[in-house]
Amino acid sequence: MSAAVLTRFKTWKILTTPPMSGPDNMAYDVSTMQNMHNEDRPPVLRFFRWVRPAVSYGKHQRLDGLRTFIPSGWETIQRPTGGGAGLHDQDLCLSLCWRAGQPPLPTALKDVYGWIHTVILQALPPLSHARLADCRDCKTLAPFSTRHCFNEPVAFDILSGRRKITGGAICRQKSVFLYQGSLQDFDDAALQSRLEDAFQRALLPS
Repeated sequence: MSAAVLTRFKTWKILTTPPMSGPDNMAYDVSTMQNMHNEDRPPVLRFFRWVRPAVSYGKHQRLDGLRTFIPSGWETIQRPTGGGAGLHDQDLCLSLCWRAGQPPLPTALKDVYGWIHTVILQALPPLSHARLADCRDCKTLAPFSTRHCFNEPVAFDILSGRRKITGGAICRQKSVFLYQGSLQDFDDAALQSRLEDAFQRALLPS
């Protein structure tokens, strides 16, 4: 499924890729990021899933420090983005890739994470009682080398009660940005459709 959403200068390409392995999913986003340096390429929003259970870990982490966290037989892959390690099985994932100055995304990197998660929050069902985390939800974090993404919320993660249900991470390569996120514990066939609608509304120019 794909759609084009007009912005001030470009169109957003919104697409869903078939379930892929961990390495293939990460390679897809890395390729998208590299291609985004070509100014003829539109920014991209991608929805994706995993063909088999996998653990992804952040670009500043090392696999040796995470061995006890990884279920037996699960695939492992390092992400191009930062953040802690995460389990992927039935979760719905998404990535956004764009160039600096692309409206309507905030120009300050510190504001981008909250902006993306605010859009996601609008698509979640009311019964999830979802909300954005603030500093009161953030406990003392484990050492970064062993940090588990969904065990330790940070500001602007999405929580249901005290449980983290959406997290993500961002990286920058010169003037190009990549966000990767995961929505966990949703048994909701219509969730992706609502997310697509929410992002189309958010990405349309005012």
